[in-house]
Amino acid sequence: MSNTPKKNTAQSIRYTAEQKKEIVDFAVSYNAQNGRGGQSAAVNKFNVSPISVAAWMKGAGASKTVKAPKPAKAAKAPKVAKAAKAPKAEKAPKVAKAPKTAAKVGTRYTAEEKQEVVDFVANYNAENGRGGQSKAAAKFGVSPITVMAWLKAAGVNKSSAKALKTDTAPAKVEKGTKTASVGSDAKLVTLLALIKEIATAEAALAQLNGKFRSLQASL
Repeated sequence: MSNTPKKNTAQSIRYTAEQKKEIVDFAVSYNAQNGRGGQSAAVNKFNVSPISVAAWMKGAGASKTVKAPKPAKAAKAPKVAKAAKAPKAEKAPKVAKAPKTAAKVGTRYTAEEKQEVVDFVANYNAENGRGGQSKAAAKFGVSPITVMAWLKAAGVNKSSAKALKTDTAPAKVEKGTKTASVGSDAKLVTLLALIKEIATAEAALAQLNGKFRSLQASL
């Protein structure tokens, strides 16, 4: 056997609970400020092995690195309330349309009334030569067209008055004979002509009334 004496192994240092806590608190504070490196800093400061510091930190539930707290999110700006819509302008009320006036119904005249108008025109024209149609329209409230139709139906025209004047003039006969008046004969001829014209005018008037009613119904 060799007589060389053996070296004494270094005895491990025992740390109290307060010392361990101090080292752990230091490492935790360092990590809180710098994010990491607290374990190495504690090893250098307290001259303790990294394994021991790691064990103590693990036993104390402290991690090697402490993540820096995330900055608080900025509060969102409150939403601006939408402006209220302007109320719609009220529509103007519709103006009611005026009711359509009923078409005037043509006045019907009797044969006696027509004859009265025709006689008035014939007499007026016989005395004045013309203008009987206008005077009759104004006197009896009848349209000139209607008066003309009645005159035509009765056979009375504008030249009737002239014919009457001419026919009523006394005719000259041979010398030695008396002049005779042919006024009554002329009137009879005129009356016959009037009858023919009355029939023609009534037919034309009926035709005109038919056209008038057709146009009136289409409105």
